[in-house]
Amino acid sequence: MKKTFNNIALTATVLLALSACSSTKKISDNKSNDIVSMTTEEEIDPEFMVLSDAQYDLVKRNNNFALNLFSEMKGVGSNVVSPMSVTYLMAMLANGAEASTREEIMDAIGAKDFDIDEMNAFYAYLIRRAKTADKQTTLNIANYIALNKEFKLKKKFASTIADSYQGAVESLDFTNPESTKRINGWCSEHTNNMIPTIIDQVEPSAVSYILNAIYFNGTWTDKFDKNNTKKEQFNGYTRDIMYVDMMHRNAKYYYTSNDVYSAVTLPYGSGAYSMTVILPNEGKFISDLTKTLNADTIASLRRNMEECLVDLKLPRFTTEMKLPLKGIVAKLGAPSMFDATRADFSSFANGNVYVSEMLQKAKIEVSEEGTKAAAVTMGMVKLTSMRPQEPRRVDFHCDRPFVYMIQDNYTGAILFMGQFTGK
Repeated sequence: MKKTFNNIALTATVLLALSACSSTKKISDNKSNDIVSMTTEEEIDPEFMVLSDAQYDLVKRNNNFALNLFSEMKGVGSNVVSPMSVTYLMAMLANGAEASTREEIMDAIGAKDFDIDEMNAFYAYLIRRAKTADKQTTLNIANYIALNKEFKLKKKFASTIADSYQGAVESLDFTNPESTKRINGWCSEHTNNMIPTIIDQVEPSAVSYILNAIYFNGTWTDKFDKNNTKKEQFNGYTRDIMYVDMMHRNAKYYYTSNDVYSAVTLPYGSGAYSMTVILPNEGKFISDLTKTLNADTIASLRRNMEECLVDLKLPRFTTEMKLPLKGIVAKLGAPSMFDATRADFSSFANGNVYVSEMLQKAKIEVSEEGTKAAAVTMGMVKLTSMRPQEPRRVDFHCDRPFVYMIQDNYTGAILFMGQFTGK
């Protein structure tokens, strides 16, 4: 039975919070009992949109998948991933799967208790919302299937990809080198050239390449002054002395702190999206703070953040990453789709197929102007407001490794997540 989730359209600066700043204003929730169906094709003003409890639960459980995915990205170097891009690829694959293979995929991304048509309708809504949520911020979600001309998709699967995922399906000659250019060209086109390639060359024996691309371009609601950016020391995990271009701004931001870390939210554009930077306290590490994060805390914390006058220092940085996903996704609960002897994709195409490879390329650029981020996830398929009180002043100097995430402030969905360690 579905309950009603009444928390609507959190305003511009709500994202993560843990504890209060004394003598500062709090974010309060707007309440409504109106329910709007997500399956309508009409454009819906997100300010009047209410998620059902089940839909909100899907976001929450998918955010757990996002955090688990992030925790599997080992190493002390900077990294970035788009959990949402992985989710879209796996959701499309779920539509081509049957039996235990479908169950594993849907369970991994948090859709275990959902009817697959309900899941598809929700992800269709997120694509539509991306186009209209914030006119000052660009968020594009695109899906694509490059199909070996020797094979044919099942009609229902092809229809779902077109209708719910707005995915283009293209039949290509996988023996022709031009097919490689076509697939990589699609990646470049849908990430504004941030991800120019995803494959080195098409494998002639492949049945298809399934791709999702997400491109984000957000300008800070309040930009940093480039004249205030200076070289400053950054204390990484090693004893090497590193220097980074440190941006600096003293202004009102929503802030929280506890005995493990502090966090600040930086809104983009008109406030539909934000970046939250989570900084471990002195003597603490990223591993300490990630132990405290889960979907429940993220969902509750963003309602309690309070406004403070923050002396903010944040590095200007660019991070790129190529992340093999096969082992990670299998570990997170969906192994059979990679096993030629167990995978059941009987609703995908003619022939017995399995997913032979899955990877993501992602890139993020953080500057005084704002943030650009892009990701392409690929699966290769083979046969077998009140008047504010005076805010408390706080320092938030990101001069040591930190975690960041970009979220949709309304749904709470995590679009991108990463860490910056100075290298």
